[in-house]
Amino acid sequence: MFMCQVQIAPLKLRGYTLIELLVAMAAGLFLLSGVAMSYTAIKSTVVASKELSHAQEVIRYMSQVMTRSIKQTHAEPEVENGGAALRVHQEALRLACDGSVPTANYSELYTLSNGYLTCDIGNGPVQLLRGVQALNFAQSGILTSITVTPKDVPPQFKEGLQIDIAANRLVLDKAVWKVPQERVNN
Repeated sequence: MFMCQVQIAPLKLRGYTLIELLVAMAAGLFLLSGVAMSYTAIKSTVVASKELSHAQEVIRYMSQVMTRSIKQTHAEPEVENGGAALRVHQEALRLACDGSVPTANYSELYTLSNGYLTCDIGNGPVQLLRGVQALNFAQSGILTSITVTPKDVPPQFKEGLQIDIAANRLVLDKAVWKVPQERVNN
């Protein structure tokens, strides 16, 4: 009698079952979707961070330029064109917005032109800063308010950011006691 023996391979040599393969694929898909969601969250955070960084730089430079100009003037700044422009009168030998030091009295005219903050002291407008979406000036006494909206600003700042600058040289000129000219001559 011949006996036929059939050898059955152990389970681990036969490969994966369909159920095991489906479970492994589901687990892999779950992990992959978690990585993808993390990537999109990180990417949106980086984009928002760059937008805030740009907006911060626009506000910082705008504040620096306008503070220098308004604080060194001896006359009240004048808002023109319904708040679209600001004229600041300066005395001779004071640093101008274009970096020059004029030898005669002059005035700086700040406006927004094609996304650029421009300044004109009579020699044609000079571009000072790019990336400005909207710009508005207002004045109340010696206080000048500048509302700036940088380009690509996050939604919470769509209305713009306000910078208030006081022309404190005007206050100091009135507050400092000056010796009358006739006392000096005697």
